[in-house]
Amino acid sequence: MARSEASSLVEGALLAALTAVLVLIGYVIPPLMIVTSMVWTSPIVILVIRRNLKVGVMATIVAGLLVMLVTGPVQAFLLIINFGVLGLVYGYLFKAKVGTARALIGGALAAAVSSAMGIGVVFLVAGGSFAQMDHQMRVMVDVFMDAYQRAGILEQFAQQGITPEQLRSDLIKFMRVLLPGGLVIGATFTALINLVTSRLVLLRLRLPAPDLPPFREWQLPWYMVWGVIVGLGLWLAGDYYGRPTVVAVGQNILFVYAFILMVIGLAVLIYFYKNMKLSPLMKGLLIALLILNQRFVMVALVGLGLFDTLFNYRRLTGGNKKEGDSREGDPEAGR
Repeated sequence: MARSEASSLVEGALLAALTAVLVLIGYVIPPLMIVTSMVWTSPIVILVIRRNLKVGVMATIVAGLLVMLVTGPVQAFLLIINFGVLGLVYGYLFKAKVGTARALIGGALAAAVSSAMGIGVVFLVAGGSFAQMDHQMRVMVDVFMDAYQRAGILEQFAQQGITPEQLRSDLIKFMRVLLPGGLVIGATFTALINLVTSRLVLLRLRLPAPDLPPFREWQLPWYMVWGVIVGLGLWLAGDYYGRPTVVAVGQNILFVYAFILMVIGLAVLIYFYKNMKLSPLMKGLLIALLILNQRFVMVALVGLGLFDTLFNYRRLTGGNKKEGDSREGDPEAGR
């Protein structure tokens, strides 16, 4: 028993050091932070699967202390909390052999809570304020407005009677209202990327890893449509009874669902694209046509994802024949 505990401590120390090194690489070389943020949860996941959650928590704390020596306490906390909790959650869920979709939901919740905690620390400790956040939103809107002007989009709005000042004001209001939804979308994307990379690392090490079907086979269970109905109902009810908060809740729900449904719609599109009996030239022209009509395509993908959730187009055309599996809620269902 003592030898096993000593082995766990040594492995925990090594992986904690590896985690700290990966975190610091992204901190010292900011362009690499995108890459390191995708992989530095993996040592924590590996440790929880090979040992247990307690050892994983200890390693995460040690990694945070090592990072603190270089970055300071607040920055170390922000770096560790944003991904360390996600690594612990994924390690626990993967070891428990939880379904992929449920693991992703757990990871997204962990990432959202971690992001909220990070924002809270910035406000309470680092001197953050809503005024600073509002200023950052205005800066982002100015970037969008500049891009719209170069693309000639502002002229199209002007033809509809919408001035640049009015559009800028509407964009700022839009970003303020949908800030919670943006947080959830960012957390979901972070959780998805880390799930994929952690799974690849686990497979290379021949450790238990969640099943993940090809992207073109991803789908949602039919009852997820109720989220769209609830979001739309809250929006309409809030507007009818003059409740801005209820309207905002409904809009945020629909905003999050739009992102999810667009991903599912893209999976459906890729599925049919791969099964089309067209020449490479025709497929290339089709891709070019889709790229030239991005705004229409994005809206169409949301609609495609919504109706696929209800009718499962791929099953109707001969794919995803396991209808019962597709109702379980895992993306691997229906393979």
